Amino acid sequence: MRGRAIKAVYKAASSPWLTLFLLAYGVLLVFFATIAQTDLPLEKVKSGYLCSFLFFENITGLPMLGGAAIGFLACVNIAAACYRRSKFGLYGLGISLTHMALILLIVSGFLQSFMRLEGVMPLRVGETSDEVLLSDGKRVPLHFKVTLDDFKIENWRGSSIPKSYESTVTFRKGKDSSPVSIMVNAPASFGGWTFYQSSYADRGRVSVLACVKNPARLLPWISVGATFAGMLIIFLPGAARKRGERDA
Repeated sequence: MRGRAIKAVYKAASSPWLTLFLLAYGVLLVFFATIAQTDLPLEKVKSGYLCSFLFFENITGLPMLGGAAIGFLACVNIAAACYRRSKFGLYGLGISLTHMALILLIVSGFLQSFMRLEGVMPLRVGETSDEVLLSDGKRVPLHFKVTLDDFKIENWRGSSIPKSYESTVTFRKGKDSSPVSIMVNAPASFGGWTFYQSSYADRGRVSVLACVKNPARLLPWISVGATFAGMLIIFLPGAARKRGERDA
């Protein structure tokens, strides 16, 4: 009896019908989350709809699976389907590598949701700070200091509309210092944090830097590379074989 139950669960976990359900449900979840933004703040929608395992839908009041639950079930479905339909040889290696890369991509999304830190650091010229202000009002201390040496704004010719703005900062950790320039679309990284030129305040007297710490930032790139490698392993041998048959 126990063996039948385990077999039934395994069959359901590896079923393509579960894959279709998760895809359809994911679209529905995004639809409800988009509508909910008219009544709820973006952060609350993100934490409730997309980052939770279970939540109560704002419009219907019914319990629904959140994005975290969908991601977890998707990982289970992909792993079970890969094991159930796994094959030996080069083709099987490509299939397994592609499926594992998809799981890594989902896991990287989990890690970024729970480990990513994002905030701002407003600085005046000559001012030094060693903390980041998060969106919820909390302050995160840094293990280094940031000094704003200079801030420049370039306007479009004949107008007061800013064309670009640039912060020259110095990162200091112990006796080491590293001066860099941070411009729009040209961030700088130091100590595991990435600093972006976000905006300015007080008529250009204050530079506002966006600060992001994302320990899992490389995982999506690894996942995409592994997926590409898996697809090459799957299709290239077959393409080469067909070409050889045509040339024969």
